[in-house]
Amino acid sequence: MKISLKWLNEYVDIKDYFSKPQELADLLTNSGLEVDAVANLSEQFQNIVVGQVSELGQHPDADKLTVCQIDAGEGFLRQIICGAKNHKQGDKVVVTLPGAVLPGDFKIKDSKIRGVESKGMLASESELGLADEAEGIMILPADAPVGTSFAEYAGLDDVILEISVTPNRADCMSHVGLAREVACLLGRPYELPVSDFEAQGAASSELVTLSLNNSELCPRYAGRAIFGVKVGPSPTWLKSRLEAVDINSINNVVDVTNYVMLELGQPLHAFDAALIAGKKIIIENSKKGEIFQTLDGTEVELTGEELTIRDGERPVALAGVVGGLNSGVTPSTTDVFLESAFFTNEGVRHTSRRFGIETDSAQRFSRGTDPDGVLKAMNRAVQLIQQVAGGSISKDFYDEYPKPLKHPPIMVGVDFISQKMGYPVEAQDFSQWMVRLGCQVKELGGGKFAVQPPAFRWDLLDDVDLVEEYGRLNGYDKIPEVMPALHSEPGVDATEFTAENRVAHLLAREGFFQAVNYRFLSRQVQDDFLGKKSLLSAVGLALVGETVALRNPLSEELGVMRESLLPGLFQNVLHNYRHGKEWGRLFEVDQVFGKTSEGYAQSSRLGLVAWGQSQGLWNADIQRPVVYDLKAALERTCARLQINNVDWRTLKSDQVPEFLHPKQCSGIFVEGRMLGVMGSLHPQVLETHKIRHSVAVGELDLGALMRGQPRILKAKSISKFPAVERDLAVVLPADLEASKVQKEIQKSGAPLVQSVRVFDVFEGGNLKEGERSVSFRILCQKMDGTLSDEELKGLQSKVIASLEKKLKVALR
Repeated sequence: MKISLKWLNEYVDIKDYFSKPQELADLLTNSGLEVDAVANLSEQFQNIVVGQVSELGQHPDADKLTVCQIDAGEGFLRQIICGAKNHKQGDKVVVTLPGAVLPGDFKIKDSKIRGVESKGMLASESELGLADEAEGIMILPADAPVGTSFAEYAGLDDVILEISVTPNRADCMSHVGLAREVACLLGRPYELPVSDFEAQGAASSELVTLSLNNSELCPRYAGRAIFGVKVGPSPTWLKSRLEAVDINSINNVVDVTNYVMLELGQPLHAFDAALIAGKKIIIENSKKGEIFQTLDGTEVELTGEELTIRDGERPVALAGVVGGLNSGVTPSTTDVFLESAFFTNEGVRHTSRRFGIETDSAQRFSRGTDPDGVLKAMNRAVQLIQQVAGGSISKDFYDEYPKPLKHPPIMVGVDFISQKMGYPVEAQDFSQWMVRLGCQVKELGGGKFAVQPPAFRWDLLDDVDLVEEYGRLNGYDKIPEVMPALHSEPGVDATEFTAENRVAHLLAREGFFQAVNYRFLSRQVQDDFLGKKSLLSAVGLALVGETVALRNPLSEELGVMRESLLPGLFQNVLHNYRHGKEWGRLFEVDQVFGKTSEGYAQSSRLGLVAWGQSQGLWNADIQRPVVYDLKAALERTCARLQINNVDWRTLKSDQVPEFLHPKQCSGIFVEGRMLGVMGSLHPQVLETHKIRHSVAVGELDLGALMRGQPRILKAKSISKFPAVERDLAVVLPADLEASKVQKEIQKSGAPLVQSVRVFDVFEGGNLKEGERSVSFRILCQKMDGTLSDEELKGLQSKVIASLEKKLKVALR
């Protein structure tokens, strides 16, 4: 929000800060209102003054140029060549002297034009950056004082503060509101604008009748009629005020409503009374399915939940958000009905977000306005409308306020404040600050107070709110630096946090980056990716419950709580891939959500995704499917967690999730329990999203995986005797997994067999169709001696016999 210091000075005396605006900015920032920027408008008009054309002559060598002798208040005449045709002798003009810098970094300096010396330039509004176009130089009124700085004359010698107002301080989103804050901080008085006008017009009821049918969303609604206005351009002072804070001038009536909003913080709306059907204003909810057209021509379909201002036939405004094109003020408007209301912040915020309409009005109502300021703003606006557009003000007005709102008093004690602040607080100091804040303070004795906050401070609800106010006003620098006392031993981290942190560090060691996604996403994105969700239950990833939909999502893209980590991770892949990252490794450790008959529930999950292969000097020829990288990373992570019994089992066709390749996926079994699934993405998914590299994903139940963690690392002695390797090639049918053979070798050869790994797979040759030869390398070792040939032969016979008996496989 932008604040003009000259405008602010009308309500609180801050002239002493005009030359040192940064000090005022620091004061506000230290009190909780962060000033993002301080802009001195006069700096862009340095060396630009008001001048007068004393003599006007023709350029001797150019028919379209004139030679002007300019009085710039310097005690001598300055010769300037001008190419415009709209000036004459005696005109007051804007003179840019050598050293001035105009927009576009155009520097003014002494020069010669067609051999004639020119010591400056006569400027137009466009050259000064005050208008997009101009037909000639800027001609000033005859009473403009020669030699005066143009910035001072035009009211452009202002300082603009750009302030970030926190959501709870809507009372500071106006010049009067900030004046109250500055007056409080500096201990100075402040003045409210006076609304002095004559109300001699007809009754407001002759223009419209008013019905407030929803006082829950609109606790207070006021309105007043102005008859016989003349809509036209705003006077210069009004335009300048608005443009200084980046508000475009529209017409005198609309500009007044914007001016009062910026002055008092109360949004207003002016209706063209002639366009109000049936002469009725009705405040009630919309009708489902009806179409409303905003002032800028945007059409929205209403749902029946939003509050509207209606006439006898249709909605004419979305309450607190935006007016309708069907009832706005136009150049032909003569009678105006002015609205000033208090709408609840929840109702306005819901409507604004539902349709994505952000306006200055919606921003203020969404944060909370002052119900006691409704009539003040309305009367201030009718006064100004009469001043700039004429007309007569109705002798009466509407003010529907069935249930007046009032802050309950807050009970607080000095002892409580001292305890929270960490230093002794004097009762007099606290009471003084609260009074300067606008509160009514009643001393109850014993250092206790009953504090009645003003209506514009709706955010002050509890005793801790008053402590916070005292702390910021008295100065956070007064809080002493003290090491906190440890009265008890710090507690250990939560088991779940420790487990998630451990897994994250282990996966980072594997070269994976951690993804942190929103816990909500688009329902369509989630459903399109997961497909038939019941299949997730078959792989140990049962849904927590029904999909949880947000009642008031920020957007449709964030409409439901996620039921799996994989849709979000896949969106990460798409984003990276479309930005040129053709390989990557990501993981996410977080919650998934659902709703059961007993309420909302959540479950911890581990999600993994890998795509493409890194291409470099040493790994340019890597062609292996990326799913093997994912599998290896998970196996090593489990090994470091002391989880050694990890098994990969082929899924039945009716178990495979729709997003996975049916021939390149496996169920993940850990210590005999199925905890998740891993595999390559289905080719159809890759084709749909135009991904030319393989992508593999995996998801596990993290809570089940980390059950029993942390596990104690068990050490065993290292054999002093040499190990021996033996190779064994067996013929396997297509439906027999090599891992089962590997486990049987390990089991039957214990305790001599230390490890078994696959080192070769062969198909074809003299093997039957559907058969493959798998070669295993077996590492054998004794703890108490060297293995003899007889022992090795006996071990090999035992292993072969076990394989033939239990798995029906034979040596190749």
